[in-house]
Parts: sequence; structure tokens; C-alpha cells
Amino acid sequence: MKKFLLFFLAFLPVMAIAQPGPVEVDLGIKVGMNFTRMSGGTWSGGYRSGVLGGAFASVGVKKIGGQAEVLIGTTSFTGNGGEFKTAGLLLTPGDSASNGNFSATYLHIPLLLNLKLFGNATIQLGPQFSSLLSVNDKDKFLNQPAANVFSESDFAGVVGIQLNLPLKLNAGVRYTFGLSDQAANAPGVNEAWRLSTIQLHLGFSFL
Repeated sequence: MKKFLLFFLAFLPVMAIAQPGPVEVDLGIKVGMNFTRMSGGTWSGGYRSGVLGGAFASVGVKKIGGQAEVLIGTTSFTGNGGEFKTAGLLLTPGDSASNGNFSATYLHIPLLLNLKLFGNATIQLGPQFSSLLSVNDKDKFLNQPAANVFSESDFAGVVGIQLNLPLKLNAGVRYTFGLSDQAANAPGVNEAWRLSTIQLHLGFSFL
């Protein structure tokens, strides 16, 4: 049901441009920080910081519109040696007391519904499709390539708020909750891994 609702939200921007009134088009770039957490006992620590950057394009009429973005984001994770040992994924099976550090880069494509509330504030919500571009097993922790363990894609929901600022700037905060199991390709893992991210951004509009 959740996937159906998010799939439906992806078509709401098309409905927005069908509303009567002048069409507003925007195009720009954005940079920011993301704080990402992988759920599950396999992973230790809380939200880890990373950077993001990319471009956005939006179309709107009156108080409703749609926005698509292409973003590159980085993050890191720390694996719990005991849990990876249970799954049979450690390079050195007896060294379950150690932890392994991973860095990852994702391509994110959010498709958002924009709802103008009051003044310069806009609520944003919709689905996000992500692809794992690279993952680095920094401590040579696993007994196989890290790309074989992590899922190649992620489907998530997004909710946030954006403020339009002077000088064609905008700023916002979002929460992204993953719906896909990132351990789908990991043999021996008996729990779901799901990504959640808090994102802060600053954007600049060309139009």
C-alpha cells in the first residue's frame, strides 16, 4: 500500500500543471549536507554526515506544483563485527570484536509535490528513487566485494519544507525514509537494513 501511494504521488506534478492560472517554471542548483543512518543491529552509531549536490527543476500553478531533482550524495556506515560474523561475511571470521567502516555514494532522484502554505514556505513530499554508485570497504572488513552485499537501489518517501529567500536563494530541510531492504543481496543477514536521512540544503534559482 505504501508503494502504491508513493507511486501515485509521482503523478501529482502532472496534475498541478493542469490547473488554471499562469505557469511558474524554475531551474537551479543546490548543495547541502545529509545525515544518514542504516537501521538494524548490524550497524553501530547514529546518523552520519555527508555532502550532497545537484540540480532541480520545478513547474507550478498558484499553490501547487511539481519538482524533480538529480542529486549526488555521500555517506558512511560502521558495521558491527559480531553481526557480520553471524552472517558469515567477515574477512577474518574470528575477529568479531572489530568494526568495519564503509563509505558510499548515491544518485538520488526525488519527484516531489510542492504545496505552498503561506508566505515563502512550501511543503514538499513524494517518492525518491536512489541508485548506489559506489561503496568502499575502507577496512577490508568483508570476505567479498561490498557492492555484492549492499542493495543497488533504494525506494524511499520524502517529506520536507522549503523557504524561498531573497537573491533567488532557497533553503530547506527534509526527512527521507527508506522502504527498500538494503540487505536484500546480503547472504546470511536475517534483518532488514533501511536508510533514513535528514537533509539540509541551500539552492540557487537561475530563472
